[in-house]
Amino acid sequence: MVVAMAISARPWAAILFGGALAACAMQPAPPGDITRFLVYFEEFSADLSGDATRTVTEAAKSFRDNAARAIRIEGRASATGSVEVNKKLAATRTQIVADELVKDGIERSKLRQVDIGETGSNDPSVAERRVDIVLER
Repeated sequence: MVVAMAISARPWAAILFGGALAACAMQPAPPGDITRFLVYFEEFSADLSGDATRTVTEAAKSFRDNAARAIRIEGRASATGSVEVNKKLAATRTQIVADELVKDGIERSKLRQVDIGETGSNDPSVAERRVDIVLER
């Protein structure tokens, strides 16, 4: 079964394959940003799926190919659960993604982690369970 969700007017998509989450999406970039990569997570999880790991690798390659100056890593969680737990989950997710970027050859000094925490309503949809990897000019 394949389910795709569009969020607002932007081409964000999250795809579920029999419960396994695919985690690869690229966003149009706001001014000052080069590209935004979205890494999706299962509910209450900070584990990177194979697709999520590939997205992080793609972001690292794009960072090098586009001579970006820094990477902002924005961690989010759905509103399901307590605010404190969601803030910690967002922080854990940003750390996991940062560690993976370092494994892919990005200097830790180029990374800035932003733990946004809980976003959205009580909708536990995949759109809120994510880390945005933002390449900055």
